[in-house]
Amino acid sequence: MHKLVILGGGFGGLTVFHHVAKWAREYQVEITVIDERETFLVKPSLPEVSLGEKSVREITFPLRQVVESYGTFIRNRVNRIDPVAQKVYLEEGVAVSYDFLVIALGAKKHFGEIPGFADYGHSMCTDVLAPRLAKAIEQFDKGNIVIGSMQVKQATRLPEVPYLKAACEGPVGEVAFMIDVALRKRGKRDDARVVCFSPSPIFFEDVGDKVHEAFGDLAQKHQVEVITDKIVRKIERDYVEFDDGSTLESALTIMIPAYYGPDAVANSGLGDEAGFAPTNEQFQHLDYANIYAIGDGASRTVPKLGHLAVEQGNVVASHLKQTLTGRGEVLPYEPEVFCIMNMGNRKAMLIRSNTLYGGQRDFAYYGQVSSLMKSSFDEYMLRFKGKMPPDMLQRLLNVYLGRLE
Repeated sequence: MHKLVILGGGFGGLTVFHHVAKWAREYQVEITVIDERETFLVKPSLPEVSLGEKSVREITFPLRQVVESYGTFIRNRVNRIDPVAQKVYLEEGVAVSYDFLVIALGAKKHFGEIPGFADYGHSMCTDVLAPRLAKAIEQFDKGNIVIGSMQVKQATRLPEVPYLKAACEGPVGEVAFMIDVALRKRGKRDDARVVCFSPSPIFFEDVGDKVHEAFGDLAQKHQVEVITDKIVRKIERDYVEFDDGSTLESALTIMIPAYYGPDAVANSGLGDEAGFAPTNEQFQHLDYANIYAIGDGASRTVPKLGHLAVEQGNVVASHLKQTLTGRGEVLPYEPEVFCIMNMGNRKAMLIRSNTLYGGQRDFAYYGQVSSLMKSSFDEYMLRFKGKMPPDMLQRLLNVYLGRLE
């Protein structure tokens, strides 16, 4: 009996689980999923929660009943991993043995690194903070709304992986446009200035010129300002101070924090300078071939994007299948930035670009069709408990998007 342990029940972890569950019993593979949450959270829907359009309950489903149809679910926090003894240590000294380990714990969002955030900052990044932001937006009266990201620490073990100063700026633009729409509906837009800032020289540095142009046109149309090369030094009640000494008045400050690797990886000596797990292109840890790392907690995941976690989960599942059954081929990893930004009024911008990785695809499509695609995907994830749409639907989607490009 082979013991497969999956740490984390998010996009990447559940992708691996659903694939392996199809053949695990036939090939005597025992699957254990460990997560400190009881629920799966559809994180791309958190901006809707931040604007009061959805509740947290509407974007979650129970994990235990999904996992226990095929394996074992343990709700607990992972403290550290012993890669030599092949054990995962949980709280209260509980140890779980493994033959193969998939680390899909996500990233650590370091809000404590932002001076003043606890007193004056808001965020859309968690299911605790998003509802608080919704109340703050509802109570907003007038002034500047400042939205941006902290800088991510650069690691050096995988020099071929692109370095981005911001973990993922999609939610920044998304919330900015949704706030614009919400304030117009309330008749308060003339009383507000919406400003997005980036620690990078270019906002959305993970895409190419065509997407930049499309976003820029929409930003101008909706009076969303963009400033770059701005790294936050501290947040005060009514302003933000940057490292270059400049300040910006702010009645409402919304932040995406710096991302670090999960504590369990850092505590185990398995991380790079920022605590992310370094892997090869099959997402095997560079030092331990029976440990895989995918999603936001992996060094190779740039930007930190749910779509990449799913694609990496597909690769790892195919690698496990070939290793444990001798069947199938290992899927290639073909990264691309693929996301759909909700922009309010039942409109969204679909972004698809691989220029960051040396490709030629760079495409954005704005309209109601993109909004429908986003809502349909979110509903599918909830209805089918974290499963991705069937290959047939994904192929049809690729054909449709190809015609739009």
